[in-house]
Amino acid sequence: MNDRHVLIVGGGIAGSCLAQGLRRTGLAVTLFERDPSAAHRPQGYRISLKDTGVRALRACLPDHLFDLAVATSIRPATRMIFMDAGLRPKFAKDLPEQRPGVDGLGVNRLTLREILMAEPAVPVRFGMDYQRYERLDGGRVRAHFADGHHVDGDLLVGAEGVGSRMRAQLLPGAAVDELGWTLYGRTWITPALLAATPPELTDSFNRVTAPDGTAIGIATCRPLTPVPEAVARHAPGAHLTDVPGYFSWTMSGSGLRPDGVPPAGLHRLAMDTVRDWHEGVRRIVREADPEATFVLQVHSARRVEPWDEPAVTLVGDAVHSMSPGRGEGANVGLRDAHLLSELLAAAEGQPLAGAKAAYERRMLDYAFTAVDASRDHPFAPFRRPAG
Repeated sequence: MNDRHVLIVGGGIAGSCLAQGLRRTGLAVTLFERDPSAAHRPQGYRISLKDTGVRALRACLPDHLFDLAVATSIRPATRMIFMDAGLRPKFAKDLPEQRPGVDGLGVNRLTLREILMAEPAVPVRFGMDYQRYERLDGGRVRAHFADGHHVDGDLLVGAEGVGSRMRAQLLPGAAVDELGWTLYGRTWITPALLAATPPELTDSFNRVTAPDGTAIGIATCRPLTPVPEAVARHAPGAHLTDVPGYFSWTMSGSGLRPDGVPPAGLHRLAMDTVRDWHEGVRRIVREADPEATFVLQVHSARRVEPWDEPAVTLVGDAVHSMSPGRGEGANVGLRDAHLLSELLAAAEGQPLAGAKAAYERRMLDYAFTAVDASRDHPFAPFRRPAG
């Protein structure tokens, strides 16, 4: 199958997982990423992978890299608790013990991306700003980039996220709704901070909500095994950023999106929002890294009909972006990568268009079922004002 070449545009979680999966099928694959490196932009700090996402990683990654993902994963939460701004519980329960890599997986986003691009890696070309595609004779396709380069392949896959240019060309009528926005922050864990943090906020799945509906969720993110130790044990040739323990927090509520506000200003906004809350929350927000604070728009794609383009397809948020309320976005994107790589592998000796079409029929069904469910989930980002 090495005489056929798959081009993937977008080096996020879904695109990189697909590249690893295709590498195992014998198809030639090249991954194109607009950013200069995997760590160039803040994209969130923690991802919760459910059974679907874990199965996809296990299927697409070599065993040693999957083991590395498990070893560097975040310690599972032991309790679920919802509280008011004074940390008075409204609901609480103990969570069943989770077996990382079996029942689920909490991962640092940067760590997972670096694992997905680790050896044995597919070719990754950073700094490639994709512009458009062009049909070629014989069912092939050409990808054009901003610097004038173009690359020909047998299948082109768009994995560039919600702002996908490939989707805009392939499905010009596709609509994506803006549901609101959310503030993300990261606070490095120190012994002093950990000692001062109330137990309700440590190693728990929590949500703290004020009377006006403003809320914050604080995740304790400490790897099962320190990153350098895990790399030495499972993948000595891999180069992973050493990420120590931290609190990842997500704040939602109401108000105008602070467009153009620098990270330090966003951090001040977060501190102002919780100024009358419990000191445990205030301290975590106050001691956050200001430059690691950013705002993320929450999107939800509208359902699309199947398309007739034999050499172009989409995965992940490029086609089915969704609210994070149910924590399904990354899992569904990984499922896309697993399914598409599996179907392309089974198409040995047959045109790739048939396998691609089979993938799209199945993906559009399960993915937009998840999108619809995420819209109905009680998630409260900073809403756009009516009108």
